[in-house]
Amino acid sequence: MNPTDSAGEPVLITGIGIVSPLGPTRETTWQAILAGERAGQQLDPGTLGLAWQGVRNDRLWQGCPARRTSHQTDPCGTESFGYEPFVTDALTAAREALAHAGLSESGHERWGCVIGASKGGLHEAIPHWMHTHDWGPSGSFRWLGTWPNAPAAAVAQNWGVEGPVLAPGAACATGLVSLIRGAELIRARVCDVVLAGSTDASLQPALLGCYHRMGVMSRSSDPLAACKPFDRDRDGFLVGEGAAILVLESQSHATRRGATAWAEFVAGRSLSGASGMTSLDESAEGLTRAIHDLLMASGSSIEAIDLINWHGTGTRQNDRTEITALLSCLTGRSWSGHSCAFKGALGHLMGGAGSVETALCVLALRDQVVPPTANLAHFDPELAAAEPHQLLNLAASFVHHAQPQSIRTVMKTSLGFGGPVATALLRRPG
Repeated sequence: MNPTDSAGEPVLITGIGIVSPLGPTRETTWQAILAGERAGQQLDPGTLGLAWQGVRNDRLWQGCPARRTSHQTDPCGTESFGYEPFVTDALTAAREALAHAGLSESGHERWGCVIGASKGGLHEAIPHWMHTHDWGPSGSFRWLGTWPNAPAAAVAQNWGVEGPVLAPGAACATGLVSLIRGAELIRARVCDVVLAGSTDASLQPALLGCYHRMGVMSRSSDPLAACKPFDRDRDGFLVGEGAAILVLESQSHATRRGATAWAEFVAGRSLSGASGMTSLDESAEGLTRAIHDLLMASGSSIEAIDLINWHGTGTRQNDRTEITALLSCLTGRSWSGHSCAFKGALGHLMGGAGSVETALCVLALRDQVVPPTANLAHFDPELAAAEPHQLLNLAASFVHHAQPQSIRTVMKTSLGFGGPVATALLRRPG
């Protein structure tokens, strides 16, 4: 990206589509967030498809499955990719985003597609081969759905995208990295419109077993209250599924067609804060540098940020890293903005998290409201141990109920296993 993002074409967000554990659409998800709903539930292996066939139901499987309507399980004309949910969710979200943006045209060489996933499809192909030994055309179609680029390819084929088609993979930072890359294509004048976002479907027994072994999943017996970002009693997250696609559009293109801009994607930064494959750098040097570079690129200051949407996994490493980065950027100054984290409500959507959460930030700008942080009852005082004078402001920055508030700028952060760090700044238009 350019050293100063404003040197390129301004990037607007003109359409949003969401499939999440709280709803099959943008508005159902958003209203559930504002109402303080939570998606955690006990899982029944008998209802979760081929990947769960034969899995014993004598342990407490928990998670946040996406709420899909019946038509959202259809391949949407892309049977070449099988019926992998991370593909169909991306298609559903893309369709809603394009309708929201008022875009009906397709097949344009100035369109791009940047849709990432933290992994390929695991629900259909591998279990299908294991159970049926079908290596014919049907099995081959499912095999294509295991590729991490399957959602990007499916969306590009469905809407005739003729520009760049990319599928970033950056673990749990994938969604925000994809949006940053999409914005770069517009600023570089490669594209006028980019369908950008991410998708993930990780409610698969082998994956859940791995997360349990890593110690990052909550062991609470109450799935609704399991994920507690920044709470003193937090012990991890629940895995969720879903997707979000945003229509990114150059300001000149949006103006020519009279489109409504819901937010400006002001700037974004992605880099590495690598300290290990499954650990985070608790010194927060990488995230601090990313935030500093972001503010420099946008010509903003940390004090001017009205709302920060944290990655907020409810793990001690993540939450400590994020608060440490904020305190490092403040260097003794006070910050009176607001904070929020969505994983207590949605679960951790893994590769899908960054795009879904960014989409919700745009809706917060649209409706001028600070969304609640589910399950945060007691802000952990140890998070501000180095600067106890900041504790009151940090704790008060989160709200328990949706709160009307004038919001001009939002900063979003994402972190991932292996070191990916990303942050972006959104601004209300006008």
